[in-house]
Amino acid sequence: MSSVLVNQQQTIEIEDGKTTLATLVTTIASGDDIAVAVNNHIITKEKWSEHLLCDNDNINIFGAIAGG
Repeated sequence: MSSVLVNQQQTIEIEDGKTTLATLVTTIASGDDIAVAVNNHIITKEKWSEHLLCDNDNINIFGAIAGG
């Protein structure tokens, strides 16, 4: 099994090259107003279901904030 690190705190096991970012996000986060970066690159929500995670990926989940 492989694993990813989420928000530099939580290690989660994945199937290397088979687990999508969408699958991971839906299991650990809720709400529509979040942004996700993989290895310091923002992945748009439209790409989550296509983005396959790899062993040792760093995932950061942020609450989206609107500013003015």
